Amino acid sequence: MVATAILGIVLVTVYGVLSRALYAKNHAEERADLYASGREKVLQMADEIEGALPPTAGRNIGFIGVPGNERVPTDAVQFDVVIRRPQSSGQVRGGRALVSYSLDPVKDTPNLYALLRQEQLLTDPAADTGTGDTGTGDSTATDGGGAPQPAVAATHLIDQVAGLRFRYVDQTGQFVDSWDTTVVRPGQQGPSSLPGAVEITLFLADNLGGVHDFTPIVDLPLANLVPTPGR
Repeated sequence: MVATAILGIVLVTVYGVLSRALYAKNHAEERADLYASGREKVLQMADEIEGALPPTAGRNIGFIGVPGNERVPTDAVQFDVVIRRPQSSGQVRGGRALVSYSLDPVKDTPNLYALLRQEQLLTDPAADTGTGDTGTGDSTATDGGGAPQPAVAATHLIDQVAGLRFRYVDQTGQFVDSWDTTVVRPGQQGPSSLPGAVEITLFLADNLGGVHDFTPIVDLPLANLVPTPGR
C-alpha cells in the first residue's frame, strides 16, 4: 500500500510536469505563428503602400486614409498602385489598380476582425470610380450609366485582428490621423500630395486574450516630402 501510494504521488507529479511542458510548447508555437503572420501581413501592406502613386488632376482617385469610429482602431486606407504579376500566374493580369485595406467584423466573434484587402483594376480613366467600393467578389459592377466597371476582388488576409491604425506624415513632419488627396483646398493648385510616410499598426489577439502590435513605418518615395521623423 505504501509503495502504491508513493507510485501514485510520483505519477501525479510527472503528469503535472509534462502537462505544463506541453502547454508551454503549444503556447510558444501559437505565439510564433501569430508573430510570423503579423509580420508577413503588415510588411505586405507596407510594400504596397510604398508604391502608392501620386494623384492625377481631373481623376477623382488618390490616397485616402480614413480613421475608424469604433472603440478600437478600425482605420482604412485606399491608394492607387501598379500591380505586377508573373506572366505565368493564373491570377487576373496586373496593371494599375485601386487597392484598399480595412477591417471586416468576424461573425460570432465580438471585438475581432479579419484584415480585408480589396483590389480593383483601373483599365482606363472612365473606369475610375473614386472610392473603389463597387462591391466585393469577382462579379463585374456597373456605374450609373450602365457601363461595365472592373471587378473588385476581395480577400481576407488574416483573422484574429484586434485593430488597425494608420498615421500619416504631413508637410511639417508631424503625424496626422487622416489623409485625402482628392480634396483640393482653397488656394491650392491641383490635388494634394501623398503623405511623406505612413505608420501602420496591426493589432493581433492571441488565444489567451493578449493583444500584440506590429508597427512598421514606410516612406513614400513619390511624395517628395520630409523624411520619416524619429519616434
